[in-house]
Amino acid sequence: MLAMRVGLTVADAAGLFDASFKRAGLLECGCNTHARRYFRKALDGGDKRAALPLAAFKRLFAIERRLQACTIDERRRGRQERSKPVYDDLIAWAIAHQPNEPPSSPLGRAIRYLLNHQQALRRYLEDGVIPIDNTVVERLHIRTALTRKNFLFAGSDAGGERAAIAYTLLGCCKLAEVDPVAYLADVLPRLATKKLCLRDMPALLPAEWKRSHPEAVRGKAAAAR
Repeated sequence: MLAMRVGLTVADAAGLFDASFKRAGLLECGCNTHARRYFRKALDGGDKRAALPLAAFKRLFAIERRLQACTIDERRRGRQERSKPVYDDLIAWAIAHQPNEPPSSPLGRAIRYLLNHQQALRRYLEDGVIPIDNTVVERLHIRTALTRKNFLFAGSDAGGERAAIAYTLLGCCKLAEVDPVAYLADVLPRLATKKLCLRDMPALLPAEWKRSHPEAVRGKAAAAR
């Protein structure tokens, strides 16, 4: 499976995997919510032809909801059997309409994005680990967006990097339903006093750390606050 061989990065930034970022061992996985958004804009602009690809995305996301409780292997098989035919039809529709659609039109931009990034967007069909989109991460960005004026000046590039690390760790604690205070109180002193190798780092990430600290796992209601 893909996740066992390489690192996976789910992103909706078309320019993220340019020459400065692309490297061996890192595999791009597209965000289908982002691709769907282009067709939504076309439909909102009055182009009713966008209703058909939107219906296809609706089916794809409905299938994902039904597969949510499945194991990784079951999810992969379900995607291959049920989602892949829908996506194949979606791509075929886009290929058929692209030659007659102005590239600058809303529908033209939607089709171009879908076809240009189809390999990354379809990658979730091949592996049950890969999510269909990255909206979970996007929701975590809301807090940063709401407070960005307060943090407009980080003081230095290094300060900005430290702020990004802090936001990332706290966001991971929320996703893993880990009490961030208990997590930081345990991990930060260990980072300051022990000599750790790079291979020791994964065990200190919130999702792995909570395995040995069940008392620090928060309920969903508490983690949402």
